[in-house]
Amino acid sequence: MRIQPVVLRLCLVPLLACATAKPKPATKAAAALPPPRVEKLREPLEVTPLELHFSGLRGSPMVNESVAVKNTGSEPVQVSEVRVVGLQASTFKIVNVPLLPLVLPPSGSFSFSVGFEPAADAEPGVHHGRVRLVLTEDDDGPPCDLTGLVTKSKERVDEPSLAQVLDALGYDVDVGSPERTLSAEAAGDQIQAPTFRRAKPGNVGYYLLARYTAAEDSIFGYYLIESGKPALRGIGSAAKAHSQMLNPELESESQASFAVEEVTFGLYLKVGSSTLYSDPSLNSGKAVARVYPLRSRGRALVPDAFVVAFDEDGDGDFQDDVFMLWNVAPAK
Repeated sequence: MRIQPVVLRLCLVPLLACATAKPKPATKAAAALPPPRVEKLREPLEVTPLELHFSGLRGSPMVNESVAVKNTGSEPVQVSEVRVVGLQASTFKIVNVPLLPLVLPPSGSFSFSVGFEPAADAEPGVHHGRVRLVLTEDDDGPPCDLTGLVTKSKERVDEPSLAQVLDALGYDVDVGSPERTLSAEAAGDQIQAPTFRRAKPGNVGYYLLARYTAAEDSIFGYYLIESGKPALRGIGSAAKAHSQMLNPELESESQASFAVEEVTFGLYLKVGSSTLYSDPSLNSGKAVARVYPLRSRGRALVPDAFVVAFDEDGDGDFQDDVFMLWNVAPAK
């Protein structure tokens, strides 16, 4: 199961906006408060999704994602051309597009695919592009923004930094440094939030945005303190095959949210025989998770939403497992 990331551009409305793949329904997932997304209205065409996010090794085979275009107006619209523009446009390809020019009647639609195919000598890092729908010489349709996180290899030294991961996902969070290793002094937007409480009635949303770690299975969830000890409540797991990518696919039993009453809870990550907790006091005083308020592009703060970034192996990168957590507030 692959959960879509939240993308914010202009305003916040219920439902997820877009992601690198079509989501599969989460097995046994309880309803959560709707996560934030963007609604973009620009007549007469509607483009879905508004953004696509890719990741992969340079020189790897092309992967495709679909884009849909619909005429929401009352008059026919002609689409003359579909192209990718931008300084790194060559990283992306338009494929499976119908014969153009194409006249869309009211309520008419068509689709095409965008491929991510970084060259063997592509520069590692975040690549940006934009799908341009050409209507006339003086008029374009709404764009679909593209990002692709390109990596050189799966070796630890070639993994992307947390800053690059969040940039590729469309978030503008200051993590303290663009480097892969984050020192204690590189705080940025980081806050001290070892535990949380639900912010509003409804479920708490929690899902895996990115995973750059060794090939190993992991389980994640939340915990309550019962009889002085953490009682674990698993909500998701990722297989070792999905360990070097944005939006890793989850096991079928995984959920995107969980129900918790007015109690304080923490987060945990179990890898092999090790269990890591968001509260450093449960890790012999060692901080293995960083928490940042979630900010969309333009540094707009997303209410009651946070990035929780775990460092599994203690090398200070904090991008081994990167989660989004929403409908919460730090516990007092």
